[in-house]
Amino acid sequence: MITQDPSLIVTVDVEGAPVRMGERVKIVEESADGTIGRKFLGRTGVVVALVFDEPSLQYPQDPLIQVHVPGVGEDLFFAEELELVPEWARRQLSELRRSARLS
Repeated sequence: MITQDPSLIVTVDVEGAPVRMGERVKIVEESADGTIGRKFLGRTGVVVALVFDEPSLQYPQDPLIQVHVPGVGEDLFFAEELELVPEWARRQLSELRRSARLS
Protein backbone atom coordinates (compact mmCIF):
# COMPACT_ATOMS: atom_id res chain seq x y z
CA MET A 1 0.00 0.00 0.00
CA ILE A 2 1.41 3.41 -0.98
CA THR A 3 0.87 6.30 1.40
CA GLN A 4 0.73 9.70 -0.25
CA ASP A 5 2.61 12.48 1.53
CA PRO A 6 0.08 15.27 2.18
CA SER A 7 2.82 17.91 2.61
CA LEU A 8 2.64 20.99 0.45
CA ILE A 9 5.93 22.69 -0.46
CA VAL A 10 5.59 26.13 -2.00
CA THR A 11 8.37 28.21 -3.57
CA VAL A 12 6.28 31.26 -4.49
CA ASP A 13 4.71 33.92 -2.27
CA VAL A 14 1.54 32.83 -0.46
CA GLU A 15 -1.03 35.46 0.53
CA GLY A 16 -1.41 35.34 4.31
CA ALA A 17 1.94 33.67 5.00
CA PRO A 18 4.21 35.36 7.57
CA VAL A 19 7.14 35.77 5.13
CA ARG A 20 7.84 36.21 1.42
CA MET A 21 10.18 34.28 -0.86
CA GLY A 22 13.64 35.82 -0.95
CA GLU A 23 13.08 37.76 2.27
CA ARG A 24 16.12 38.02 4.52
CA VAL A 25 15.43 36.71 8.01
CA LYS A 26 17.49 36.30 11.15
CA ILE A 27 17.20 33.11 13.15
CA VAL A 28 16.76 33.69 16.89
CA GLU A 29 19.88 33.74 19.07
CA GLU A 30 18.68 31.01 21.44
CA SER A 31 16.50 27.92 21.14
CA ALA A 32 14.37 27.60 24.27
CA ASP A 33 13.61 23.93 23.58
CA GLY A 34 16.89 23.04 21.84
CA THR A 35 15.26 22.14 18.51
CA ILE A 36 17.24 24.62 16.38
CA GLY A 37 20.66 23.44 15.24
CA ARG A 38 23.40 25.45 16.95
CA LYS A 39 25.03 26.29 13.62
CA PHE A 40 21.90 28.27 12.63
CA LEU A 41 21.39 30.27 15.84
CA GLY A 42 21.80 34.01 15.30
CA ARG A 43 22.55 33.60 11.59
CA THR A 44 20.88 35.47 8.74
CA GLY A 45 19.48 33.68 5.71
CA VAL A 46 16.97 33.87 2.89
CA VAL A 47 13.48 32.31 2.71
CA VAL A 48 13.46 29.71 -0.09
CA ALA A 49 10.23 27.75 0.55
CA LEU A 50 7.17 27.29 2.74
CA VAL A 51 6.34 23.78 3.94
CA PHE A 52 2.86 22.86 5.11
CA ASP A 53 3.07 19.44 6.83
CA GLU A 54 -0.66 19.51 7.49
CA PRO A 55 -2.10 21.93 4.94
CA SER A 56 -5.63 21.79 6.35
CA LEU A 57 -4.35 23.12 9.71
CA GLN A 58 -1.46 25.33 8.58
CA TYR A 59 -2.32 26.94 5.25
CA PRO A 60 -1.67 29.82 4.71
CA GLN A 61 -0.65 31.44 8.00
CA ASP A 62 1.44 28.76 9.78
CA PRO A 63 4.01 27.16 7.48
CA LEU A 64 7.38 25.78 8.37
CA ILE A 65 9.75 28.23 6.71
CA GLN A 66 12.72 26.85 4.80
CA VAL A 67 15.68 29.19 5.14
CA HIS A 68 19.00 29.02 3.28
CA VAL A 69 21.95 30.30 5.33
CA PRO A 70 25.03 30.83 3.13
CA GLY A 71 27.92 28.61 4.19
CA VAL A 72 25.74 26.68 6.64
CA GLY A 73 22.89 25.08 4.67
CA GLU A 74 19.10 24.98 4.85
CA ASP A 75 16.66 24.09 7.58
CA LEU A 76 13.01 24.54 8.52
CA PHE A 77 11.87 27.04 11.15
CA PHE A 78 8.62 28.13 12.75
CA ALA A 79 7.77 31.80 12.18
CA GLU A 80 8.46 32.68 15.81
CA GLU A 81 12.01 31.36 15.45
CA LEU A 82 12.72 34.11 12.90
CA GLU A 83 13.26 37.65 14.14
CA LEU A 84 11.79 39.55 11.19
CA VAL A 85 8.33 38.17 11.84
CA PRO A 86 6.26 40.78 13.76
CA GLU A 87 5.66 40.01 17.43
CA TRP A 88 1.84 39.98 17.00
CA ALA A 89 2.21 37.26 14.34
CA ARG A 90 4.45 35.18 16.62
CA ARG A 91 1.87 35.27 19.44
CA GLN A 92 -1.03 34.53 17.10
CA LEU A 93 0.74 31.56 15.50
CA SER A 94 1.82 30.11 18.85
CA GLU A 95 -1.77 30.26 20.08
CA LEU A 96 -3.07 28.75 16.83
CA ARG A 97 -0.63 25.82 17.11
CA ARG A 98 -1.42 25.28 20.77
CA SER A 99 -5.19 25.15 20.13
CA ALA A 100 -4.71 22.80 17.14
CA ARG A 101 -2.76 20.36 19.33
CA LEU A 102 -5.50 20.38 21.97
CA SER A 103 -8.27 19.56 19.50
